[in-house]
Amino acid sequence: MARLVLRLWTRLRRGRHDPVVRERVRPGSARGVGETVRFRRDTEIRVQDRDLVLRDLGGQEYWFALSGPHAVTSLVRVEDHAGRPVGVELRGPGEQMRAVFPWDLWFGGGEGAEGWSRLRRAAGLTVSERRLGGKGAWPRGPVLGTGLLPGSGGEARRMARFPGTVAGVSSTAVMAFGSFFSVTQGLRITDAHPGAAAAAVLMGVLGLVLQAVPYAIHQLRGRLLLDRPVPERTSREATR
Repeated sequence: MARLVLRLWTRLRRGRHDPVVRERVRPGSARGVGETVRFRRDTEIRVQDRDLVLRDLGGQEYWFALSGPHAVTSLVRVEDHAGRPVGVELRGPGEQMRAVFPWDLWFGGGEGAEGWSRLRRAAGLTVSERRLGGKGAWPRGPVLGTGLLPGSGGEARRMARFPGTVAGVSSTAVMAFGSFFSVTQGLRITDAHPGAAAAAVLMGVLGLVLQAVPYAIHQLRGRLLLDRPVPERTSREATR
């Protein structure tokens, strides 16, 4: 119940701030990268009136200002030594790298060229190109944008669940333990306090049901639908 109230409050707060969205760019992945239905549906680059937003498949968003002293300033298309594009860098003042968009993941498919064009046009940032020297790795070191596509369906379902606690444990597990504790304690005091015991058991069972049902639905939808590969589009569908 607490989580439902928190989600409702969050939605109401977000509704008060409704930025103008100039463009939404969905992944146009190349074949063979492992794109899933969930990744295609939930991941996006969103260009708003004052910000550029990267959204991952778990719903987490990373906002980059388009104006002000800390605003992003440029998009850099990176090519390997043979001239093949490997990705795009989002840079800020002093050429600081803020995020990367791997080319095969975002722009390597049939719809990728259009997505890259729309992103450049909507963002209004300086666009340039650079080529890697020799066998230089890209990107160098950890940077935002490299782990957006999970390596397995299980990892994707973990990313898409409600955020965990500060301790790193899933909030679902913590609440389920509390409900189980309520049931066990209620059974222990049945003889001495039957009324309180019945209430404790009832609340514990209700809590377990409210935790188990959404979790089961989340797992089944992921396994049966969302974490499956995106169906290949025919040439006729791609040109519509």
